[in-house]
Amino acid sequence: MANTQETKKIVKTYCRGNVKKFLKETTLHGLKYLADDSITIWEKSFFLCAFLAAIIVTANLIANVYAKWISTPVIIGISPHPTSILSTPFPAITVCNMNQVMASRVANYTTDSSEGVLLKLLCNMGSIINEELMESPNFKSNNLTFSTFLHEHAQPCSRMLLSCSIGSSVQNCSDLFHEIMTDEGLCCVFNVLHPDFLFKGNTNKIISDYERADNVIPIDWNPESGYPKILPKNYYPRAASGTGVSMGLTLILDAEIDNYYCSTTNGPGFKIGMHNAIEATTIRETALILPLGFETRLRIDVISTEATATVRNLRSNDRQCLFNGEENLLYFAHYSRRNCESECQVKYIYEQCKCVPFNLPLLFENATICNVQQTNCTSLAENKWMKGDGGSSCRKCCLPACFDLSYKADATSTPLRAYNYLTPPSILKNMSMEYINKNVAVVHFFYRESVFHGDLKNVYVGFTEFLSNTGGIMGLFMGFSFISVAEVIYFAFMRPIFELILPLRRKRMIQRRANSMLGLR
Repeated sequence: MANTQETKKIVKTYCRGNVKKFLKETTLHGLKYLADDSITIWEKSFFLCAFLAAIIVTANLIANVYAKWISTPVIIGISPHPTSILSTPFPAITVCNMNQVMASRVANYTTDSSEGVLLKLLCNMGSIINEELMESPNFKSNNLTFSTFLHEHAQPCSRMLLSCSIGSSVQNCSDLFHEIMTDEGLCCVFNVLHPDFLFKGNTNKIISDYERADNVIPIDWNPESGYPKILPKNYYPRAASGTGVSMGLTLILDAEIDNYYCSTTNGPGFKIGMHNAIEATTIRETALILPLGFETRLRIDVISTEATATVRNLRSNDRQCLFNGEENLLYFAHYSRRNCESECQVKYIYEQCKCVPFNLPLLFENATICNVQQTNCTSLAENKWMKGDGGSSCRKCCLPACFDLSYKADATSTPLRAYNYLTPPSILKNMSMEYINKNVAVVHFFYRESVFHGDLKNVYVGFTEFLSNTGGIMGLFMGFSFISVAEVIYFAFMRPIFELILPLRRKRMIQRRANSMLGLR
């Protein structure tokens, strides 16, 4: 009992002396005055209150820094490094004739036939179907599909594209463009990824397979990885050759106005969509209009989004973007927000109608393409989707890609030749001025600048910045530093162990040995 009391007294005395020594020697501001015996208790109280106030202010400021770290994890600025247009693909371009089907190919169909019912629906796509049409026998028993009908009756790319030149070199249009099924019907697309790289597996593809006669090799590309380091001599998706009209893409298009059956707008012409090479775009709601009888220049600017490597360390919900490979889509090989939303749209329409519209990807192996009988259901579902009433939970998961590429264009137009004067040589020389102004459109796609600066997403307050901010605040108000941590560890653990605990243990061992020897005697 006496030994226990003595030990407690030793420990208490040592702890009191250890704390006093810590207060005298620590680098923390103000604590040395608490151990100074030459000042009064009121002076010590003043410095203690000042130190406690410094702790409160420091804790409040550090809480603000932490809140900023959590609430604003990233900042978006302008990339300091310019990107050359020669290292990124020229825009993928989709061209659609506003005419849905060629009049000469549907002239033999009566209005009450199965084909006639499909034509009525096709020419009023997106509108609510009237009940009289839905009650007709050829609507209820109609098993025709829009995609098959459009492939057989719409204007093919070979007739739409009269001339194609890229980088001042005239090329075969069939080597540059191939057919794609869109919400606008059958269209022609340029510089999109080959279907083997654009889609997954052996699913039904909305872009037709094709073979090129110009020995150009298809390669894989995405905005994050870019082009492969080793490239073949001729490849696609191809990059631009330079800036200006002569280094861009020039198309001469023939609308064949006398073959118009029904237009998707209030007049004739073409619709143009510019998009990323890893996407199959929508046309009806977002495309530019190209008038007939005009030569149009579309001056392109690149909109690029990038992210630093440190952003990847953040959670996707904090950085609000996804890197390539973080989210696997069912149909598209490469992730983008637009591809993700396209798949969400398919899932929603399939839930409502148990089929997939002709212009959207077949995500499920057992899914079928919607036929005429299911048109009313798909129209209602698409209207709800456009209004944001359906598929909201899926759409919320479609975050933007951390690396993305899109395009915007300024358009200027001038009328084509209407009088007898000299013009540069082209295929139009062999056409009458009347036919040109009635049917033909000329369009040039070209870059405005040779380089572009993308939007760069970076960590706003990283761990280093957070440590610097908190260290600066603690140093300013308390004199706290890394050495202060070492002092606390030394006085709280190391010094008591070597000066108190170990000596007491040795003393007890010696006392036990002495007691045991006395017992033996």
